[in-house]
Amino acid sequence: METFTLNEDSSPRAVKPRPAWVREQIRHFNRKLEPRFREKKFTLMSQSPFSFFRGTNHLFWADFGNGSLLDAYGGGKGTRIWISGDLHCDNFGCFTDPTGRLVYDVNDFDESVMADYQFDLWRLGVSLVLAGPQNKKNPKNAARLAESCVKGYWCELKSCRWYDNLRNSPWDEEQSSQSLRHFLAHSRKHLGFPTLLERWTKTGKEGLRFKLPSNPDLEVVPKETAKKLEKGLVRYAQELRPWPMEKPRVFEVQDLARRLNAGIGSEGLRRYYALVRVKENGADPYRILDIKQQVEPSAWNYLSKKSRRKTRELCGDNQALRVDLANRALTRHPDPWLGQLELKEGDFTVRERSPFKDRLPLELLDDSSAYQMGAVLARAHCRAKDSFAKKAFDNIRGNKSAFRKLMVDISLAYAAQVESDFQGFREKV
Repeated sequence: METFTLNEDSSPRAVKPRPAWVREQIRHFNRKLEPRFREKKFTLMSQSPFSFFRGTNHLFWADFGNGSLLDAYGGGKGTRIWISGDLHCDNFGCFTDPTGRLVYDVNDFDESVMADYQFDLWRLGVSLVLAGPQNKKNPKNAARLAESCVKGYWCELKSCRWYDNLRNSPWDEEQSSQSLRHFLAHSRKHLGFPTLLERWTKTGKEGLRFKLPSNPDLEVVPKETAKKLEKGLVRYAQELRPWPMEKPRVFEVQDLARRLNAGIGSEGLRRYYALVRVKENGADPYRILDIKQQVEPSAWNYLSKKSRRKTRELCGDNQALRVDLANRALTRHPDPWLGQLELKEGDFTVRERSPFKDRLPLELLDDSSAYQMGAVLARAHCRAKDSFAKKAFDNIRGNKSAFRKLMVDISLAYAAQVESDFQGFREKV
């Protein structure tokens, strides 16, 4: 397999030099954001190449979405599944599943589409090269991270091929090792419901409420919007049938707030937190529900016709349904609060903010954690489609070394391109 290089002559970049094309694409993609959110997003993107990569998923899809690189190890119906669509190392994290087990898994599905599995794997590899703390000092470390990731993916794919139940096994503290295991143990020790409520809420005359205006990540919701949200949550509750409960969960809305500063890619989208009190006996009656606006995914204009058609067959133009379906397909036990909300502003997903939500610090990123991220991704992909493990296994096993080489080559070459695009962005934007 030849070494991967980005094709500078391919459409649409052939129309303009790449730096001008990149700046134009960024401005166009963010044109609908309110000025304050656009300025904030561009400031965040200018902090590092990794931050820039997180905020420009549309550039990744413009460069890879219609290419022929998929054909060697996929590209057909058998390997077209629900994918994250924006997979990078910060879109993995720990949280508790409905059984109360602390797990490590993919936790962001806002950009999900029906597409080939390799897009997730490539984007994860690029992010590892960009985010690895020692990569600039030791370029060989970047290659090791990408190679460890693809090795983890292949080994877990092979295991899921022969042991079907493995794909539904949790990646928990017992399964994890080294830096990832220490991270999960630390999260279990220091996080939980008391910590969650202490960060976001305070006790007042009217009971527990959000910290407003002292918390810079929260903003007051206008009264009219609050009324619409409360009515929408009533409809959402009527349709909610959370596993393992048989009856709808009954709750009272205690307070509402707009969530700010929640991520580079989603900066400017409408997002709300609802503090609810569950009408059930229990030690932790309060929950924080994350209500997030869902829009057309960054990949949409660059997907193959078959991928667009399949995605639309499943969800139509309902963006919240798209995210909902992907979440249920890729996760072991979906969040029991997962649902949808229709408002005048658009489609919204609803899910619980886990009291153990956390992500692996980049300084702990090493060969072991990269290997485990690859393995976790393989399990998620195998959950998405019963026949995927066998099909992908058959595509790869004939030339495993070339498969690994392609992954490493793409990760290194595209990370270098992102670095170049980032420098041009900082200079001009």
